Amino acid sequence: MNKSLFVFFLLISFCSFSQNDSIKLKNNNVLVGEIKTLINGVITMKTSYSDKDFKIEYKEVTEIYLDQTFLINLVNGSHYLGNIKTVSPGVIEIISDGMTFETKIENVIQLKASGNKFWNRFVGEIDLGFNLTKANNFNQFTVSSKLKYVGKLWNFSGAYSSLLTSQDNVEEIKRVEWSLEAQRFLFKDYYGISQVSFLSNTEQALEGRTTTILGIGKYAIRSNRLYLGVRVGINYNIENYVEDSLNKNSTEANIAAEFNMYEFGDFRLITDLTLYPSLSESKRFRTDYNIDLKYNLPWDFYIKFDFSVNYDNQPAIEGNDFDYIFNSGFGWELK
Repeated sequence: MNKSLFVFFLLISFCSFSQNDSIKLKNNNVLVGEIKTLINGVITMKTSYSDKDFKIEYKEVTEIYLDQTFLINLVNGSHYLGNIKTVSPGVIEIISDGMTFETKIENVIQLKASGNKFWNRFVGEIDLGFNLTKANNFNQFTVSSKLKYVGKLWNFSGAYSSLLTSQDNVEEIKRVEWSLEAQRFLFKDYYGISQVSFLSNTEQALEGRTTTILGIGKYAIRSNRLYLGVRVGINYNIENYVEDSLNKNSTEANIAAEFNMYEFGDFRLITDLTLYPSLSESKRFRTDYNIDLKYNLPWDFYIKFDFSVNYDNQPAIEGNDFDYIFNSGFGWELK
């Protein structure tokens, strides 16, 4: 009798798959509701019987059924707009644009609910930091934010960060950085990229460097736990300094790599390195390096630590070839 009841309720659960997004876990639990995203190895799911969204590690999922339309990214770099259902143990069927094919469930690395809801295609985060000490009236304020639009073939993203430090008898320190980027998926793991970025930095006497970048990239490694992306390109700089006589324009090559580890519990690590060998100035060489460590808290809050270094072997002012910044902050993430 108990076995019959178990089968009966299990069948009811699976019947509901035709009406809702559903997943089955390794422990045989079944969740029915609205899947919002699969990002960085974690499924975010809303159900009618919980006032908070569930966070489920994708590696624990054995079956998945999507009733909504999703943006689907696979480990081989291909992208689809469609639905998913499990057809046999470890194997799913993807239905997209009248095309149907099968693949392994672990090959899905990203899902984003799409349909006709424009705002469902956005993810973002913002964090703030503030330091205050009585000595010398020292105070420091930092802000960092990111917003990304995820499409089938196009991704658009924006980022902004700033640091403002002041204290008695010392000149104010200010650093502002922002970027706008468009990414077009080409084939397999390749993509084209265009970007406009800006940096203002009192430490390097830089009132503003506006950079336009065009390039092509490839995901050298991509899985449900991490990815390594590399790219090459060319960029054009318009540089303005505190002294007008130092202003100049320049052209550089752009060689970059980004490593992202995200399926490691509540920790996430992102690090990237960009090299800028100059094409228009003899022996000039610049480097940017960033590392970002994040720990997730309940209700989409998090704490974050990041470190950035800028190097220019031919700075406008002798001795200001290096600049670095360390930030810690508390933030909230839009999913």
